[in-house]
Amino acid sequence: MLTTVLIILSCVYVLTVILFFIGLFIKKSGANTVQYPVTVVIAARNEENNISNILEDLTHQTYPKDLYKVIIVNDGSTDNTQQIIDSYAAKHSFIHSYLIEKVPAGFSPKKYALQCAINQTGGDIILSTDADCRVSSRWIETMVSYFEPNVGFVIGFSQFGRKKSKQNFIERMQAFDFMQMMGVAAGTCNMGLPMAASGQNLAYRRKAFEQIGGYSSIAHRVSGDDVLLMQLVRKYTKYKIVYASASSGFVTSKPQPDLTSFINQRIRWASNGSYQIYLNIPFFAYLLQFYLYSLFLFFGLLFALLAGRFVSLFLTGMLLKFISDFVITTKSAFYFNRRDLLKYFPVWFLFQLPYVLYVGLLGTFGNFKWKERSHSADFNRKPKIK
Repeated sequence: MLTTVLIILSCVYVLTVILFFIGLFIKKSGANTVQYPVTVVIAARNEENNISNILEDLTHQTYPKDLYKVIIVNDGSTDNTQQIIDSYAAKHSFIHSYLIEKVPAGFSPKKYALQCAINQTGGDIILSTDADCRVSSRWIETMVSYFEPNVGFVIGFSQFGRKKSKQNFIERMQAFDFMQMMGVAAGTCNMGLPMAASGQNLAYRRKAFEQIGGYSSIAHRVSGDDVLLMQLVRKYTKYKIVYASASSGFVTSKPQPDLTSFINQRIRWASNGSYQIYLNIPFFAYLLQFYLYSLFLFFGLLFALLAGRFVSLFLTGMLLKFISDFVITTKSAFYFNRRDLLKYFPVWFLFQLPYVLYVGLLGTFGNFKWKERSHSADFNRKPKIK
């Protein structure tokens, strides 16, 4: 019985990894030459140490200044974030700020901030990033180039720190972990089965956003301004979703400063997993299978070692997972030119199973903190598109 279950779970896992792997052989260049009016939206809360960097980057874009606006929404900051925004807005007419003093009941703070920003202007293309990110001078130009007529949503790559930046071990592990997640996002999207995205680097048509009712159907979700939004566009519109693989469109973000913040961030992200049952059944099935496979391997191997039985069976399963993970991780590292992170693979693999089980459990049933606010992983309200 154990052998049969392990074979089934392993085969499904390997076949999924092969699908991701094939997708990472595809690199699409942007072919659009239309210069659409663009709105860059950023939600900021207590970002006085970061906000000037992204604003400085946005003042040096190659995209025509008269074709894009930047809307920074101050989400109840208690530091000098607003003063810094105001100083840039005073010097650059395309930079605007919007202050939120109170978030309506039933609306998560970040989604409300982004919704307010989008409502302030009429750009055809909405670009989204975070206040602690850095973008290249060609970021807007590159992301817009992917909007061919049938494209409604563009997923961009984001990384925690650049290749040669100084980082401690925890920060490097975050960079490795996120690179692997971005590999899955790129591979699945390139195969026409988009699963993941990051709000650190997104772009979508205003028409697609309006067609799904903006954030109204998922307003209560504390996370998901990226992946849930993407899944709504995938499910309820006819637009195509593509991955921007050009390096000029890459974004760099700051990793969490400590292990506790890192885990809280991942729990927040994991809180979207169970909600996929309403939006993308194949994606939900993949997440469930991945969790069950991790659960089976972790406790199965633990039992085998303690009982002295089935040790070779579960060691074989772990070896198969090791090979599969190494193959897809290596391909991701080459795809994003982050081969420097591959040396962290053995440590990551060693801790991956307990990490996945803990984060997945709390992301589904637990509570977590983010931006000095407490949140719950509630997922019982089905999205309704009007």
